[in-house]
Amino acid sequence: MRIYLYFITVLIVSCLSAQIVDDSTKLVYGPETTTFTSEFNLVNNIESYQPVDTSIYLFERQSYVDQTGRKFQSLGNFGTALFPIFYTPQDQIGRTSGFNAYDRYAYQLSDVKYYDTKSPFIELLVYLGGGNRNIVDIGFSRNVNENWNLGFDIRKITTNKQLAPENQTDRQVIGSSFVGYTHYKHSSIPYQVLANYSSMSHKVVELGGARPTSDSLRTDFFLFDNALVRLDEAQAIVKTARFHLYQDLQIADQFQLYHTFDYRKESNIYKDFAGGSTADGYNTYNDFYDQFLIDTDSTQERSVFTSVSNEAGLKGDLSSVFYRFYARLRAVDFNYLLYDPGGKTVEKYLGGYVRFDWKDKFAVSGNAQFLVGGEYQLGGDISSDLINVSYTSKKYRVPFVYLNYFGNHHEWHNDFSSVFSNELKGQLNLDFKHFDIRPKVKLAAYNNFIYFDQEIEPQQASDGALISSLGGDFNLRFLNSKGEGWHLENEVLVTNVSGGASQFVRLPDVWYNGRYFWRGKWFDDLVPVEFGVDAHARSAYYGNAYAPEIQQFYLQDEQEIFGYAAANLFVNMKVDKFFFSLKWTHFNQPQDDGYFATPNYPGQPKAIDLIIRWMFFD
Repeated sequence: MRIYLYFITVLIVSCLSAQIVDDSTKLVYGPETTTFTSEFNLVNNIESYQPVDTSIYLFERQSYVDQTGRKFQSLGNFGTALFPIFYTPQDQIGRTSGFNAYDRYAYQLSDVKYYDTKSPFIELLVYLGGGNRNIVDIGFSRNVNENWNLGFDIRKITTNKQLAPENQTDRQVIGSSFVGYTHYKHSSIPYQVLANYSSMSHKVVELGGARPTSDSLRTDFFLFDNALVRLDEAQAIVKTARFHLYQDLQIADQFQLYHTFDYRKESNIYKDFAGGSTADGYNTYNDFYDQFLIDTDSTQERSVFTSVSNEAGLKGDLSSVFYRFYARLRAVDFNYLLYDPGGKTVEKYLGGYVRFDWKDKFAVSGNAQFLVGGEYQLGGDISSDLINVSYTSKKYRVPFVYLNYFGNHHEWHNDFSSVFSNELKGQLNLDFKHFDIRPKVKLAAYNNFIYFDQEIEPQQASDGALISSLGGDFNLRFLNSKGEGWHLENEVLVTNVSGGASQFVRLPDVWYNGRYFWRGKWFDDLVPVEFGVDAHARSAYYGNAYAPEIQQFYLQDEQEIFGYAAANLFVNMKVDKFFFSLKWTHFNQPQDDGYFATPNYPGQPKAIDLIIRWMFFD
């Protein structure tokens, strides 16, 4: 933390001593002169810098679940464990830890923006949610000179317990994430380098879910402040650290050498201690776990995963065709507190990427990656104004946690085969004056599918599963001559799971997002405004339950996540560089009722949320 404070102090002091000015010495700063790009663009020679976002569209969606279009299930509170509702194959075809319930609260490589600023740029976002659900995000970036930029971003999540809080400051989640980054281009040599360091410390009090006093009383799950919970002393602590570097050097008009280095370490800790019994005789330690293999009085679990990767390659542009070919070495290690599963290994990769662009109207790309041992990834996509189609085929290694585990409450040792997946996605883009239609289809086939069964044991299906989704977006507009008026936006997905392993894939048959709002300007057309309703609904299904002691979601047949529609009222507005949102979250919640985010975990109750964002360019 001292390093962070020192780094932040140096940057802020430096911003007071210099600004970039134009030829007339007039200050040049604002959203239009503050642009950014991504590592993906730089690696693949896509010359695309875009200005910072100044739109109020979707500004009320600032939690991770909201930002992903409610395609993740949580435990009903900010900062809790996450699981994708619609199954997706893992990105890495090599070995991973498998402990990823909290990964998305850390800064990912794709989250890092590399800016080009004409003045110091500061961005502040504050989310003050009802029930003491808070998010604070502070970003800073500045150009040291025209060829060198550096900056940082800090995010803090603090949330109170929504179930059985002892007082008004009874925290459930305290999480902090940091990323510092820099991008430098040499003034005379065709060389550039970018680097970033990110870390996360995320502490969660695990409650185990609401505990009803009777199996027949549904209202027991929605008592919130007066609820009974299944765990009392349990805590999960997740820490990550990552350093990433990319550099390239142009050696000829069509040839560039590049190198990428990546180091990542993650540790997952879980601890719980035996407590007394409650008034109704329930013991929040002995009655929660099925077995005790090490200690009947306390639980201490820990896993540590590290990976070090070096990638070197050749890339370049040949007219309208871009190519990139590379070789990669990746060393991984994994162990538990009381057990070493022999997780040290070195993985060797070969891969490539090719893209063809035609006048910014049509693009075709393909990629291939091969891992010594038989795993691979093949993919391609076609994109245009009218159609988007992509295909991905993967064979990837099973994460460590599915293969070997030994802790206080679980033990297994498996020899699973690599997972195979095929995914085909397509979308049409049909735009008309008063409405847009985006038909979508997705077919995903899995073989050797891995999952945790009803006994919280890892399994591998011998049969295949086919997930078929059909739906899309249908958006209506009723606008006046000034472009102001009502927007009715709808997103629907209808999903079917077939095949011999379909019983192991639990998805809602119908999934829906809707946003109905008025957009225009108030106060002599100076203040952009949006107000309306943001709704989400899904059909009933037996969603996966959560086992906090191993941070994994697993199959269950006891509690159906019943069909429900939750809606938020919101108003968004912007005054110059100040953004404001007031939201009545889940305003349609009935008395002593609601919906389940995950079995035994009720979703967010009714609350008033305030969100502000402020940008400074001087």
